[in-house]
Amino acid sequence: MASRQVFLKDLKVADLKRELEERECETTRKKADLQNRLREALENEGENPNTYLFDIAGDINSALQSLENKLLENSGSLEKNLENKLLENATQMQQKLEETSGNLRGMEQKLMENHTTLEKKITENSSWLQKQMDGKFGEIENKLVAVEEEFQNKFLEVERKIATLNLGSGEQQQVVNTALKSPGSDIDRLSKVELSSPVEISKIRMKPPQFDGKSSWVNYLRQFEAAARANGWSLAEKATALTLALRGDATDILQTLSLEEQADYHQLVKHLGIRYGQSHLEHVYHSQLKNRCQKNNESLQEFEADIARLVRLAYSSTPENVMERLAVQAFLDGLRDTETRQALTLARPSKLVDALARALEFEASKESCRGQATIHKMEEDFEEGTCNEAEIRRVAKEILDKRPIRRWNGAKVRHIQGRRIEKKKAPPSSEKDVIIRRLTVVNDDWQRDELLRDQENDPNLKPIVNWKKEGRKPTWEEVSRYSPTVSRTGLSGIPSS
Repeated sequence: MASRQVFLKDLKVADLKRELEERECETTRKKADLQNRLREALENEGENPNTYLFDIAGDINSALQSLENKLLENSGSLEKNLENKLLENATQMQQKLEETSGNLRGMEQKLMENHTTLEKKITENSSWLQKQMDGKFGEIENKLVAVEEEFQNKFLEVERKIATLNLGSGEQQQVVNTALKSPGSDIDRLSKVELSSPVEISKIRMKPPQFDGKSSWVNYLRQFEAAARANGWSLAEKATALTLALRGDATDILQTLSLEEQADYHQLVKHLGIRYGQSHLEHVYHSQLKNRCQKNNESLQEFEADIARLVRLAYSSTPENVMERLAVQAFLDGLRDTETRQALTLARPSKLVDALARALEFEASKESCRGQATIHKMEEDFEEGTCNEAEIRRVAKEILDKRPIRRWNGAKVRHIQGRRIEKKKAPPSSEKDVIIRRLTVVNDDWQRDELLRDQENDPNLKPIVNWKKEGRKPTWEEVSRYSPTVSRTGLSGIPSS
C-alpha cells in the first residue's frame, strides 16, 4: 500500500487516536483536544509539530501488525485458560458424580433394610392373625357343637313329652310346630338357621282413579303414581293399570298406539301427556299471567288461587324459590287497589301465601278505619219560593272558587259534588217538599269540542276513541301494540258490537 504524508492539522480523528495510542496518550474528548495532546507529545519528543509529517499508510500496516500480534498472544492465553477451566470442571463433576453414586448406594442399602424389616413384620402379623383366626374358628366350632347337642336334647325331650301324652299324629305335629315357632325359645333361635321360610305379608291394594280426558292430566298422573308406589307395581303392571283406568274420550288414544307402545308405560304416559297435557301451552299461560288483573267482583283469595295456578302452568320447570318470586310479583302487579299494592310493596313478602295474608290484613284494617257513611239524601220542608235557582248558583260559585282545579288531558274541569234540587208535586196544602240530592257544576270554559280534541291528541285515548267510533271490540294483536292502560281498557271497557 502506498504511503501518504500529511501534517498534524490534516490528520483525521482516527489517525489522531492511533498516533496517541502509539505514544500511550489519552484518546478521549474532541478533535481539537486530540490535536493539542499530540502536539505536546511531539514537542516532548523534540519534533516540530508544524513541520512533522505523518506517514498514514505505514501507520496502518504497523497497526495491523500490532493487532495481529495481540490476537496471537490473546488466543494463546485463552487456550490455556480454557484448558485449565475444563480440567477444573471435569474434576469437580467427577467428584460430584462419585458423591451422588455414594448417596445412591446408601439409599439402596436403606431400602433393602426397610424391605427386610417389612417382610419380617408382615410374616409376624400374618402368623399372629392365623393363630387368632384358628382360635376363633375353634371357639365357633365348639359353640356350634354345644348348640347342636342342646338342640338334640331339646328335641328328644319334646319327643318324650309327646310319647308320654300319647297324642295323635295331627296333634303331635301341631305341638311340634308350636314348640318350633314359640318366640324366644332355643328351638326358635336354632330353627331360624335351617327351618326359616318366606312369610306372606298382606298388602293394602290401592285402586287408581279413572281418567276420562276432561280433568287435569298432571293431577291425575300424580294420583296414579301415588297408587302405583303404594301397590309396588312394576312398569308392566303400571302400563296395564293405566290402560284399564282410561274412560270415555281418553280410550280413543289406544287406537293410535301399537301393542308394544301400550305395554310400554313411558310411551303410554308420553302420548297421553301430548294429547291432554299442558306443557305445549306454556306461552299461552305466560300471556295470561302477564295480563291477569283482579276483576271488579273478584276476591283476593280467588285472585291469589288463579295466580298460583297460572304460575305453576307457565313456569313448571322453574325452581320453587324463583316461582314464588314470580307469583308474588304477578299478584302485586294485578291488584286492583293501589293502596293495597303499595302496602305489599313495602312489606316485601317472599311467598304468595304471605302476600295474600298481608293483603287481607290491610283490607280489614282499612275497612275498620273508615268513618260513618256519608248522607246521600236529605229531606227538608221549605216554604214556597224560599229556594230558587239563583241562590243555588251563588252557593255553587262560592264552593267552586274554594276547590282546586284538576287537569285531565289539558282541559280545565272543576268537579263539585253538592246537591241538586228537585221539586215534588205540590201537596194540597200550601207547603212543598224539597229533596236535596246532588248538584254537579262544570266550569263554563270547558267545552265538548276541547275534550274531543284533547282525547285525539292523547296517545292512550286516541286508539280507544277510534275503536268506540267503529263500534267494535279490538283483538289481542291490536291491543298488544299499546301500553298496559290501553290493553286493559281496550279489552274490558269497549263492548263488542
